[in-house]
Amino acid sequence: MSIRELSFPSANGRDTVKAWAYTPLGTPRAVIQLIHGYGEHSRRYLHMIGAFQAAGFVVYADDHIGHGKTGYDGGTLGDPHSGGWMTYIKDEKTLHDMAKADYPELPYFVFGHSWGSMIARAYAALYGEDLTGLMLCGLCSQWKGCELAYENQELKAAIESDPNQPAGEWFSRVFSGMTDRIEHPNSAADWIANDPNVVADHAGDMFNTFDTTLELVWDFVQLYHFIESPEWAPQVPARIPVYLISGDQDPCGNYGEGLYHVANLLAETGNKTWVKAYSGYRHEIHNELELRDEVEAGLISFINRVLS
Repeated sequence: MSIRELSFPSANGRDTVKAWAYTPLGTPRAVIQLIHGYGEHSRRYLHMIGAFQAAGFVVYADDHIGHGKTGYDGGTLGDPHSGGWMTYIKDEKTLHDMAKADYPELPYFVFGHSWGSMIARAYAALYGEDLTGLMLCGLCSQWKGCELAYENQELKAAIESDPNQPAGEWFSRVFSGMTDRIEHPNSAADWIANDPNVVADHAGDMFNTFDTTLELVWDFVQLYHFIESPEWAPQVPARIPVYLISGDQDPCGNYGEGLYHVANLLAETGNKTWVKAYSGYRHEIHNELELRDEVEAGLISFINRVLS
């Protein structure tokens, strides 16, 4: 199994996106494009990537503009200079095209977690013609903070005046109430995982940050509005099977309810869907030490089912 570092110019016209291709031993059976979440980076998925490699899949993953090594090396961590949420989708399309050039005949899957699941949903609607399957983890739906922020005229005025100002209060307002159902939370980030070591690891990672510009928060809110609009599901090609997973204590998906809401939207427009809610778990089900092997096995089982 090998790792190859890649790079490509972002659609924002400023940044060079850092990416990696992880190949398995022998001949790959499929390609998986992995899309990471808000404020983190793709190497937080190395355990999952290793499981995918062992199952015979080649994985392509990047660090988004303003994120991870892309932001760190460019001195722009937390500052995407996006010009709008479509920039992230276009960058994922560029990575897709690079992967397809390397493996033009292989079945192609997309996996996205959290904000990455939002990007994956938009990607499937706008560029999903050749997708073999879609996997959505830590799904974001029925998120009141996003819904209220989209209609907030004060936020829109702040964006128009200076999108590069610190997100500050607006980040807190979009992500408000995330620990309301946790008894005696140790920090505002406890919604991330049950295991306090996972929460601490997230906070201590030099490539992670929630200290962002207002533009990044607005990109998040606008992208959420698109994927939660009535126009989204009908744009996803009906032949794409979808696997949706979350913890039922995850506030990003309204404690499991949003997971089934999105599954029902897709089923109504013709997509075959499978849903798995992990009882008692929060947002990063794929990083819980006692659960991650089961989560990865479920993803691989879905891929094998589709391939067969």
